[in-house]
Amino acid sequence: MLQAASDLMIELGTPEVSLHAIARRAGVTAPLVKYYFGSKEGLLVALVERDTSRSLAQLDGLNAMAIDPLAKLKIHIAGIVRTYSRYPYLVGLLNHLLRESRTEGSDQIKANFVIPLIDAQRRIIEEGVAAGQFRPIDPDKLYFIIVGACQYLFSSRVAFTEIMDGKLSDEAFAHDFPSAVLDVILNGLRA
Repeated sequence: MLQAASDLMIELGTPEVSLHAIARRAGVTAPLVKYYFGSKEGLLVALVERDTSRSLAQLDGLNAMAIDPLAKLKIHIAGIVRTYSRYPYLVGLLNHLLRESRTEGSDQIKANFVIPLIDAQRRIIEEGVAAGQFRPIDPDKLYFIIVGACQYLFSSRVAFTEIMDGKLSDEAFAHDFPSAVLDVILNGLRA
């Protein structure tokens, strides 16, 4: 059912997919989906957790590595882009779930994805400042700069692909994008 939801969201270019469409794609009934996940929100939260679990495990591993903060930041940005490239609906899905700020699903996404991502990135920036590689900067503001740049590419890809002659659909563009983001950030961040 999760793969059916993922495939449908990628195919349609939006996370706004009905429960009935997901059930139909999975070859089950909507009540069965609700029974298994509790609700459509339950299915969406499970999808986010499936799609982000590998990236979060890699981020934990990255923070444990004994490499310099600049290298960590580069790997981190590439990981964000790789995750959003693999699951282009994830940005919209996260935004949808987080907008519902008083739900169990929203709280779960914050606790299991957003807070660990912010904390890990904060540690990288603080290590970089302490090592003299980065100038002092508020890591929380930098979080929005980095994640915002990475998210915007994937949240606007459908609208801008035609305008930019298909470049945004090119794998090379997504592959080179982290380096461009890092270059722009470091020219304003490097000590």
